[in-house]
Amino acid sequence: MTDNRKIKIRPYVIYLFVGMFVMFALNKVLLRPYVLQNDLPNALQVIVLSFPNFAEAIMGTMVLTGILFRVKHITLHKVTFLKPGHVFLTAAVLAAIYVISGELRVHGLGNNNTYDPNDLIASVIGLNLAYFTVRKFGFATIQESSEN
Repeated sequence: MTDNRKIKIRPYVIYLFVGMFVMFALNKVLLRPYVLQNDLPNALQVIVLSFPNFAEAIMGTMVLTGILFRVKHITLHKVTFLKPGHVFLTAAVLAAIYVISGELRVHGLGNNNTYDPNDLIASVIGLNLAYFTVRKFGFATIQESSEN
Protein backbone atom coordinates (compact mmCIF):
# COMPACT_ATOMS: atom_id res chain seq x y z
CA MET A 1 0.00 0.00 0.00
CA THR A 2 1.43 3.37 -1.01
CA ASP A 3 0.99 6.63 0.81
CA ASN A 4 -0.36 9.27 -1.60
CA ARG A 5 0.24 12.15 0.78
CA LYS A 6 2.96 14.72 0.15
CA ILE A 7 4.82 16.97 2.53
CA LYS A 8 4.43 20.64 1.65
CA ILE A 9 6.99 22.87 3.34
CA ARG A 10 5.52 26.13 4.58
CA PRO A 11 6.56 29.13 2.44
CA TYR A 12 8.13 31.02 5.36
CA VAL A 13 10.60 28.12 5.87
CA ILE A 14 11.73 28.36 2.25
CA TYR A 15 12.02 32.16 2.46
CA LEU A 16 13.95 31.93 5.73
CA PHE A 17 16.36 29.34 4.35
CA VAL A 18 16.95 31.16 1.05
CA GLY A 19 17.21 34.50 2.86
CA MET A 20 19.83 33.13 5.26
CA PHE A 21 21.78 31.64 2.35
CA VAL A 22 21.73 34.92 0.39
CA MET A 23 22.71 36.96 3.48
CA PHE A 24 25.49 34.45 4.24
CA ALA A 25 26.87 34.85 0.71
CA LEU A 26 26.57 38.65 0.71
CA ASN A 27 28.20 38.82 4.12
CA LYS A 28 31.13 36.68 2.95
CA VAL A 29 31.65 38.36 -0.41
CA LEU A 30 30.76 42.00 0.23
CA LEU A 31 30.05 43.05 3.79
CA ARG A 32 32.77 41.23 5.73
CA PRO A 33 35.67 42.39 3.52
CA TYR A 34 34.35 45.96 3.53
CA VAL A 35 33.95 46.11 7.32
CA LEU A 36 37.37 44.56 7.98
CA GLN A 37 39.23 46.72 5.42
CA ASN A 38 37.69 49.97 6.62
CA ASP A 39 38.31 49.46 10.33
CA LEU A 40 34.67 50.01 11.29
CA PRO A 41 33.42 49.74 14.89
CA ASN A 42 34.27 46.56 16.77
CA ALA A 43 30.59 45.66 17.31
CA LEU A 44 30.03 45.62 13.54
CA GLN A 45 33.14 43.47 13.06
CA VAL A 46 31.86 40.97 15.63
CA ILE A 47 28.50 40.80 13.83
CA VAL A 48 29.94 40.19 10.35
CA LEU A 49 32.48 37.67 11.67
CA SER A 50 29.88 35.71 13.69
CA PHE A 51 26.98 35.91 11.23
CA PRO A 52 28.00 32.72 9.37
CA ASN A 53 27.55 30.75 12.60
CA PHE A 54 24.10 32.25 13.12
CA ALA A 55 23.10 31.41 9.54
CA GLU A 56 24.59 27.90 9.74
CA ALA A 57 22.56 27.17 12.87
CA ILE A 58 19.30 28.29 11.25
CA MET A 59 19.89 26.56 7.92
CA GLY A 60 21.15 23.39 9.58
CA THR A 61 18.12 23.19 11.83
CA MET A 62 15.78 23.69 8.87
CA VAL A 63 17.52 21.00 6.80
CA LEU A 64 17.48 18.51 9.67
CA THR A 65 13.83 19.29 10.40
CA GLY A 66 12.98 18.60 6.75
CA ILE A 67 14.91 15.33 6.76
CA LEU A 68 13.28 14.17 9.99
CA PHE A 69 9.79 15.10 8.73
CA ARG A 70 10.47 13.07 5.60
CA VAL A 71 11.61 10.09 7.67
CA LYS A 72 8.54 10.47 9.89
CA HIS A 73 6.29 10.66 6.82
CA ILE A 74 7.83 7.54 5.25
CA THR A 75 7.61 5.51 8.47
CA LEU A 76 4.33 6.98 9.74
CA HIS A 77 2.63 3.62 9.90
CA LYS A 78 5.49 2.32 12.10
CA VAL A 79 6.38 5.39 14.17
CA THR A 80 3.13 6.88 15.43
CA PHE A 81 4.51 8.22 18.72
CA LEU A 82 6.73 10.81 16.99
CA LYS A 83 4.82 14.11 17.12
CA PRO A 84 5.85 17.32 15.28
CA GLY A 85 7.18 18.78 18.54
CA HIS A 86 9.48 15.76 18.87
CA VAL A 87 10.73 16.32 15.32
CA PHE A 88 11.46 20.00 16.03
CA LEU A 89 13.29 19.22 19.25
CA THR A 90 15.29 16.35 17.72
CA ALA A 91 16.35 18.50 14.76
CA ALA A 92 17.38 21.36 17.06
CA VAL A 93 19.36 19.04 19.33
CA LEU A 94 21.15 17.36 16.40
CA ALA A 95 21.94 20.76 14.86
CA ALA A 96 23.15 22.01 18.26
CA ILE A 97 25.43 19.01 18.70
CA TYR A 98 26.97 19.54 15.27
CA VAL A 99 27.28 23.34 15.44
CA ILE A 100 28.46 23.63 19.04
CA SER A 101 30.87 20.69 18.85
CA GLY A 102 32.33 22.30 15.72
CA GLU A 103 32.77 25.59 17.53
CA LEU A 104 34.42 23.85 20.46
CA ARG A 105 36.69 22.08 17.94
CA VAL A 106 35.51 18.60 18.88
CA HIS A 107 35.47 17.82 15.15
CA GLY A 108 36.94 19.56 12.15
CA LEU A 109 33.98 19.19 9.79
CA GLY A 110 33.11 22.27 7.81
CA ASN A 111 35.72 24.77 8.95
CA ASN A 112 39.21 25.32 10.24
CA ASN A 113 38.68 28.40 12.39
CA THR A 114 39.75 29.17 15.92
CA TYR A 115 37.46 29.24 18.93
CA ASP A 116 35.57 32.50 19.36
CA PRO A 117 32.96 32.89 22.10
CA ASN A 118 31.03 35.31 19.88
CA ASP A 119 30.66 32.58 17.26
CA LEU A 120 29.32 30.23 19.91
CA ILE A 121 26.84 32.87 21.08
CA ALA A 122 25.71 33.51 17.48
CA SER A 123 25.25 29.76 16.98
CA VAL A 124 23.14 29.39 20.13
CA ILE A 125 21.00 32.39 19.15
CA GLY A 126 20.45 30.92 15.66
CA LEU A 127 19.61 27.48 17.04
CA ASN A 128 17.08 28.92 19.47
CA LEU A 129 15.54 31.21 16.86
CA ALA A 130 15.13 28.32 14.41
CA TYR A 131 13.67 25.99 17.04
CA PHE A 132 11.17 28.49 18.46
CA THR A 133 10.17 29.64 14.96
CA VAL A 134 9.29 26.15 13.68
CA ARG A 135 7.72 25.32 17.03
CA LYS A 136 5.43 28.37 16.84
CA PHE A 137 4.64 28.46 13.10
CA GLY A 138 5.12 24.83 12.08
CA PHE A 139 7.30 23.48 9.33
CA ALA A 140 5.17 21.58 6.85
CA THR A 141 1.72 20.31 6.06
CA ILE A 142 0.79 16.95 4.62
CA GLN A 143 -1.45 17.12 1.57
CA GLU A 144 -3.30 14.42 -0.30
CA SER A 145 -1.84 13.79 -3.74
CA SER A 146 -3.81 12.69 -6.79
CA GLU A 147 -0.69 11.05 -8.28
CA ASN A 148 -0.32 7.28 -8.12
